[in-house]
Amino acid sequence: MDFGAAHVTQMALGAWQAQVLYTLSELDVFELLSEKPLSAQEVARRTGAHPLAAEGLLNAGVALKLLTRDGDAYADTDLALRLLCEDSPESLARWVRVMGRWSRPWNGLTEVVRTGRPAEEREARLWQDPRYTADFVLGMHEYARRIADEVADHADLPPGARVTDVGGGAGTYAIALCRRHPDVSVRILELASVLPLAERTVAEAGLADRIDVTAGDYLTDPFGTDVSAVVLSNILHQESREAGESIVRRAHRALRPGGKLVVNGYFLDESRTRPLFTTLHNLSAFTLWGGGRSYTVGEAAALLRSAGFTEPVVHQVAQGASTVLVAEKAEGPEDQHPADRRE
Repeated sequence: MDFGAAHVTQMALGAWQAQVLYTLSELDVFELLSEKPLSAQEVARRTGAHPLAAEGLLNAGVALKLLTRDGDAYADTDLALRLLCEDSPESLARWVRVMGRWSRPWNGLTEVVRTGRPAEEREARLWQDPRYTADFVLGMHEYARRIADEVADHADLPPGARVTDVGGGAGTYAIALCRRHPDVSVRILELASVLPLAERTVAEAGLADRIDVTAGDYLTDPFGTDVSAVVLSNILHQESREAGESIVRRAHRALRPGGKLVVNGYFLDESRTRPLFTTLHNLSAFTLWGGGRSYTVGEAAALLRSAGFTEPVVHQVAQGASTVLVAEKAEGPEDQHPADRRE
């Protein structure tokens, strides 16, 4: 097979491989096999699966080097034990389950492109399902903690800074900021349904005395007053441009003069065709979140300048595709935009 045909075939069959991973995770097979090796029949019994289909799934897991087989007994590989079991400190298990849930709306991409509407409403997918809410919030925490320390290094906060982490999820970046800056305090602004998850993660990190978790909606609520820094991590891309403008203006109003806005996210290059991951991330935002659309660094910088911030300093995160923009609040009169006022 020539390179072109092999390339197309690999892309076309990539979804098959992903679905094996998602199904093994959703059926808790990795958790089951972490306890002891089991036969296909026993896995089927414990998961409620069809025996023959379960055997096919497990054999595909072996082919993908996620499982091993010795006679009739299947077990986790070291990779699965390290990354696909929830009790591992390096676990991505919840994040993988979220990707599995997101694969369903992605199957509607053709209709999304035709209509310009998301595949489903985010409220139906997320906040109405407590297990999925937990997987989403904690799964993003699993994924983000790999780069959180480096993002915190780029924030360059002053001593004793008071920080608002807008839409801070489980507290990944708040925790990293507090570890990097021993005298900093952070307020996480999150939806009420997320608060127990964030409080648990913060308590497990031993930082409940420095991180406060407050209920709020970043689409409408203020971000505090006279704060030293506002953190926006992976928020702007999933909202409309109008919502993004409102978020950045409210960040400007919350900051003291010279305060910093720290924007962390995945940015496209100026051609909007690279990097590959971010082009897919852009489509994901549109498919899952509706009006969302990824920014280039130049577009994001223009957005910050229009809200009264200085030209941002750009930092590339070495451990991933993420980029951090840090801008300061320029001194000048505060203006309230009518679109930001609560109805």
